[in-house]
Amino acid sequence: MLNRFLSPSQNQWLHAFEQFSADEVAPYADEWDLHEATPASVVKKLAHNGWLGGLAKEESGGLGFDATTFGLLNMAIGAGSGSLTGLLNVHSMVLKTIEDWGTPEQKQQYLTPLVKGEIIGAFAQTEIGAGGDSKNLSTQFVDDGDALLVNGQKTWITFAQIADLFLVFGKYQGLDTAALIPKETPGFTITAKKNMLGFKSAYLAVLDFVDVRIPKSHIIGKPGFGQNLISNSALDYGRISVAWAALGVQQAALAASARRANARSTFGALLADQGIIRGYLAEMSSSLLASQLICLSATKAKESRDEDALEQILQAKFFASHEAGTAAAKAVQIHGGHGCDESNGVSRLYRDAKILQVVEGSNELQKMLIGKEVCNRYSYSAV
Repeated sequence: MLNRFLSPSQNQWLHAFEQFSADEVAPYADEWDLHEATPASVVKKLAHNGWLGGLAKEESGGLGFDATTFGLLNMAIGAGSGSLTGLLNVHSMVLKTIEDWGTPEQKQQYLTPLVKGEIIGAFAQTEIGAGGDSKNLSTQFVDDGDALLVNGQKTWITFAQIADLFLVFGKYQGLDTAALIPKETPGFTITAKKNMLGFKSAYLAVLDFVDVRIPKSHIIGKPGFGQNLISNSALDYGRISVAWAALGVQQAALAASARRANARSTFGALLADQGIIRGYLAEMSSSLLASQLICLSATKAKESRDEDALEQILQAKFFASHEAGTAAAKAVQIHGGHGCDESNGVSRLYRDAKILQVVEGSNELQKMLIGKEVCNRYSYSAV
């Protein structure tokens, strides 16, 4: 369905993304999850194709992807592995932050290696006591002469185990602040986070900062920019990544369910000939179509810088990830006991869909933010 709304260039990119996912990702995703690791080889292939730097402007060495093309990449990869979309998500957020807000020196040192995929970036905001409530971060940046001392802990940080550069959020003189911290900085330790429900091969980790000393020149933008400008700007792309990855999960769940329905018989009839299963497939197909249209509208709004772009992105993330969870649950039901096997791709879709409802702001937070936008839109003064 999407093809009719895409430009020729976007359709060409979609074909390339889907071919890569079919050849290099989907056949191996279950194994990656069982081993809780994504091979370096597939990360290198993404970098070689230029897709890790796809969002960067052409003058920065990137491919200049618009928001929709970036979404298509996440959709295609998400159909193969939800975990791998986590890399596209966090790496792109760090890259775009430096491109949009970095100093010439920061761009010179880090932007080109990020665009080329020579180094991996990770977005370090979440804390145990401050997930979506990022204004209550406890990580502190404190003056130490011409430098800063960083103390605090971040958790559930995606692809942190293999990242080289971290965009870390905290407080400096009471102001929301973001700074770049390379992994080799003394006092900075990375501990793998294992046995998660989903995104098992997304290299999640806990980050500990104990008197980590960094130059003040590593601050992005300036103190006070951390949440309102830098984080929110980056999260537009993070939520687009999640929303379109959820489309990939829905596509994969529907395809796996249809194949199962055409191959499995019970009570003397194919599942495909049983009304309740046809009903499930119809519901999954309808929700996929609705999700596609919502996601497409959101990225088009982002590209056009529409006034309601933020609200549409929030809606896309909320709706698509919710429907991905519903579709994956139906897929498990259609597969029966086979769908409950951890080594079965349908089980992985179910687990990853739940993660998509939590990351980049839980769906409960999305509803709060969307509701605020709706109230603002329909506000009026009482007579």
